[in-house]
Amino acid sequence: MSSQQQSELEFDPKPEDRSVVRHNIRVNNMHGIWESLALNLYSPFLGLLAIRLGASNFQVALITALPAAVSSVASLAGAAFLRLFERKKSAACWLIMANRAFLLAIAALPLIPQEKQAWVFVGLVALMNVPGAISHIAWQSLVADTIPKEYRGDAFAERSRLVTAVGIIPALLGGYLCDSMSFPIGYQLVFVAAFLVSLVEVSVLSKFREPRRVGNPPAAGGGSLDPEAGRPTLAQVLANRGYVSFTLKAMIFYLGWMMSQPLFTIYYVRVLECGSLWVAVFSVVASIARYLSFPKWSRRAAKKGNAWALAAATAGMALTPVMVAMSPWAWLVAVFNVSMGYFTSGTTLLMLNTLLEMVPEKNRTSFIAYHNSAVNLSSFIGPIVGKTLVDSFDIYWALGISAMIRAAGSIGFFLLARTLMSDRRHAGARGGESF
Repeated sequence: MSSQQQSELEFDPKPEDRSVVRHNIRVNNMHGIWESLALNLYSPFLGLLAIRLGASNFQVALITALPAAVSSVASLAGAAFLRLFERKKSAACWLIMANRAFLLAIAALPLIPQEKQAWVFVGLVALMNVPGAISHIAWQSLVADTIPKEYRGDAFAERSRLVTAVGIIPALLGGYLCDSMSFPIGYQLVFVAAFLVSLVEVSVLSKFREPRRVGNPPAAGGGSLDPEAGRPTLAQVLANRGYVSFTLKAMIFYLGWMMSQPLFTIYYVRVLECGSLWVAVFSVVASIARYLSFPKWSRRAAKKGNAWALAAATAGMALTPVMVAMSPWAWLVAVFNVSMGYFTSGTTLLMLNTLLEMVPEKNRTSFIAYHNSAVNLSSFIGPIVGKTLVDSFDIYWALGISAMIRAAGSIGFFLLARTLMSDRRHAGARGGESF
């Protein structure tokens, strides 16, 4: 490395220092706790609030679809936007605050005419994902820069358990307030409280010790550690076969995954006639299952590899829509949420681990942005397809088809895991060439 490159890559503190790594893991855990407290206060009840505001099935589908569409575009623009910041930490903090400010606007919805409330609500939920999507990329890239690969599996599993554990209380509290207080006072109180909690979340996130470039500003690329990194062209992205294969399979799975989200809300409210408290109970049961299962998925990934474990987790998630469709009573949905939580924990943990394993270190932020944009495109299409199936057939057919699409994505992950294992064996035989 030339002396000029060395001067551009002076960092303070050094990311490899163990004390710094331990500090960043603790901060990441605390950030996860406060983020969970904020999100679980309001996010389980978005669909129910939409219906209380008079939303149609189409508008309920849009609550899932439009944020994904907005996030798909914002993810691509976000990679370029983040290159303007010397530190991703500051970008993440400001973007999270911008995202959470929309909660105050949602709380103020009763101030506008009733006939406009549902559409305005759909628009606000969509627009809040512009800063939300970019902040997620900034956080993903930040933890990749500050927590070395060998620590990430256990660190993410520990964070996920804490996030799940603390999410139980706000979900129950939010459900109780929404049902026990007159509409819309309960919902307004919940959204304002979530905003206030987010202030603490941002304060904690600001305590990350991030590698800082003290020479030239970051190059127009993704990896904050690489001064030579320019933004990759689409051809360069497509040339990375392993990354592209993973992203395509993730798109298939996300299509089935997000397709089910409005279907669940429609089934819970219009078929089972559940209120906010029942939805909170579903969330809590799944959260307890996730809390207990994160260490198991982490150990399975360490033993078998992230891709193999992800394939197993997504296979279990393929059963979820079938379980919901088989449930004529709310209490049975709560029972099935044990299985749902178990497999969802593995999917969320291992999807991120596998992504960070598949993206190259050079231009990391840009590759993450391309992946997020691709899966958000599937997440946009999925709910619209689900709503169309409900209108054309019925809720049971729609849930069954979403299960089949999830299963197809899981099979794709199994094939990817076999390919990765085969390529690594061949690489070892050739003397350690990388995949």
